Amino acid sequence: MINLLRQLGLISRLSLNEANTKFKEIGLNSNQFQYLMRICEQPGLFLDELANEMKVDRTTNFRAVNNLIKRGYVEKRSDSSNRKVRRLFPTDLGIKVYPELHECESNIAERAMSDLSDGERLVLQELLVKITNKIELK
Repeated sequence: MINLLRQLGLISRLSLNEANTKFKEIGLNSNQFQYLMRICEQPGLFLDELANEMKVDRTTNFRAVNNLIKRGYVEKRSDSSNRKVRRLFPTDLGIKVYPELHECESNIAERAMSDLSDGERLVLQELLVKITNKIELK
């Protein structure tokens, strides 16, 4: 059983390492591309919503978002109904690089799953969701 979890971790690390290497040249390192992708896909997220979705603590999330802001990929805007609430939006630069991020993620996923049939992919997805839910319930 432990080998299965180690294998899942290895898949994750290999995928992240490949993407981190690719996007380092545009200033997106330490998995920041994942944060930017979520913000581009769901403009207007709150910081806490993003942290919850990424399954990271608030400090890690805050640091990653601030780095994206400093590099010009993301901006915070006040909520129209509550000025104390700050929402996250991609800048024009963030929107511009998003297709490259998405294509990289898609290529890695397609390469990883290329030998699996549609049925196997579906079963794998169902099993991974089941495992994830058990770990999240702790």
